[in-house]
Amino acid sequence: MVVQAYELAPLSFNTISMLAVISAATYMAYLLVRVVLPPANDGGVPYIPVHKTLQWMRKGAVGRYEVSQKLDRVYMKDTGIVKAWMFGGWAYKVSKVEYARKLFMQTDVFQKVRIRKMMPHNLGPRVSGDSFSFENGDAFRGHRAVVSPAFRRSWPTMLFKKSLNELMDVMERESVKPLDVLTWFRRGTLDVLGHIIMSYDFRALSDPENKQRAMYDSLLEAMLHPIYNMFPWLDLFATGQRARQWEYLKHFHSFIDKIIDERLRDLENRPPLTESERNHADLLTLLLESYLQSKSGKIYDDRGKQVTPLTHEQLRSNIGLFYVAGYDTTANSLSYVMLELARAPEIQQKARDIVLSVLGNSRDAYPSDEQLKELGYIDLIVKETLRKNSILAEIRRRLATPVTLGPYTLPKGAIVSVDTWSMHYNPDYFPEPEKFIPERFAEDQKTIPFTFTPFSNGSRQCIGMRFSLIEQRVAISLLLLRFEWTLPDDSPFWKSTPAAPAGLISPIGLMINVTPRF
Repeated sequence: MVVQAYELAPLSFNTISMLAVISAATYMAYLLVRVVLPPANDGGVPYIPVHKTLQWMRKGAVGRYEVSQKLDRVYMKDTGIVKAWMFGGWAYKVSKVEYARKLFMQTDVFQKVRIRKMMPHNLGPRVSGDSFSFENGDAFRGHRAVVSPAFRRSWPTMLFKKSLNELMDVMERESVKPLDVLTWFRRGTLDVLGHIIMSYDFRALSDPENKQRAMYDSLLEAMLHPIYNMFPWLDLFATGQRARQWEYLKHFHSFIDKIIDERLRDLENRPPLTESERNHADLLTLLLESYLQSKSGKIYDDRGKQVTPLTHEQLRSNIGLFYVAGYDTTANSLSYVMLELARAPEIQQKARDIVLSVLGNSRDAYPSDEQLKELGYIDLIVKETLRKNSILAEIRRRLATPVTLGPYTLPKGAIVSVDTWSMHYNPDYFPEPEKFIPERFAEDQKTIPFTFTPFSNGSRQCIGMRFSLIEQRVAISLLLLRFEWTLPDDSPFWKSTPAAPAGLISPIGLMINVTPRF
């Protein structure tokens, strides 16, 4: 029996080109259908057409309030749930408190989203990488057991003194013209974080041309870019500024790696920290102390299970997370506090009178730990500011199982977010929501649980919340002591709040007239 062999004739260049074009066209058609027509496996949740979202994203600094009221709520209506395109796929937003309560409390069902896995090609998730904030179940408990000791410490006001006093001095020198307050708060916050996280001086305030600070700002900008977050695969074709930001990311990671390696060698070759040393240590030292204990099998999670030591990359990711979570959020919040108090001079003066009654009317006054406890009214101002200007537009989870919300059943694997702005501006939850009323958060006033969510809620609430609130309370007390401030007469912020429309919300172009009191 003779077996005849056949050889396939080589494909011509034109044939290969044609097949490539057909394949690319087929894939693009698939993507187009996927973008234009959302899946209908949820019982008919109303959806926002992608072109409508793009129209708002392209408008730039229109403000999250306008997006919430004129886009989200239009399609959400009375259902309290809507579907929208973001992060390269369709996701759900909810704004009813009963839905939010489920999301925050049922952590086994509403799990943290592994953003890096969801957007593997995107730059943003790589800054904080595989940190504990994105883990679930036993992995999260293991991360938390190692990370939490660094945050279970007191935060004495003196930790912030050097950087915040320098920030006040710089603002005083620059006050001859309207101040771009967000820029200065970012620089001051970066110096605070550098000192407290790893005892490092970024010199962000003392050196305005600081290249490392500029690199860090550029990385934050890259993380929050709305178009790259809507279509994350665009990072496969990064050019120009985006390509430079990828290089910045490598530099940032190598910078943290170097400090971790140096600090580990120091800790491994010295006696255990004393209690006094631990109380004054930076976050990195405390984190690495826990890390070394976990390597020795001495760390257990809240269920009594011995934790798996973190990898070097996970250590770096958690340090990156501390910077990301504490940098822009605090700077944005302080900027919005100044904005709201500029719009409400009577509240600004009331707060100043309280600060002066506690600290005295001296330029060099600085709050002690005990004095800070007497400045509770500042906490009300911060909370009301964050209600009106939540830095987090959404708090996102992924469904581990199908979930029924009202008349709809959302499929397993779906992304579901609490829409903080829709919640915070719901008059059923916060009467007269467009008014700035700090007293609504006073102890004798009751707020509906799970409706105020600037730091998330439940067991996955932001681990750095207490740190941020103490830093803000100190900074605001110094601002009220050292300055009076107003908006310029022609400021657009009198009637609206131009801001980033998505991601971390920040005021765009906010200029404030600052007058030193001394």
